Amino acid sequence: MKECKNIMLYLAGELNPQERAAFKRHLAECRACRAELTLWQAAQEPGQAPAAPAPVVEALFAKTTRKPKFWQAFFRPAWVACALAAVLVAGGLMWQERPGYDSREVMAYMNTHLEEDYQTFALDLAQLEAEF
Repeated sequence: MKECKNIMLYLAGELNPQERAAFKRHLAECRACRAELTLWQAAQEPGQAPAAPAPVVEALFAKTTRKPKFWQAFFRPAWVACALAAVLVAGGLMWQERPGYDSREVMAYMNTHLEEDYQTFALDLAQLEAEF
């Protein structure tokens, strides 16, 4: 039946006055719709949570509102700050930029000292051959 599908619209108040009157007449005749409507109305009523026993509430309140001890309040932030500083210093040392070498400077040095290096190598080689 068409009226059986209107239960949710009736509960939400979205039926116009004629449809609302027709649905109320249908409810008088249809036991299944009355039972379903009662079920939905009960489901929409706000429930009330059971009250906790007073000793439990007091114990919970005492645990959540206690003040931290002096050493906890002072040293915990200090340790965090020290650890953060140590990490930053270590990271700075690890990622410190090392001086790079300019390839033009290396090539210029090699060109100016190449002849000396060859002569030194030749002398060292001659001395090595003479010993063996």
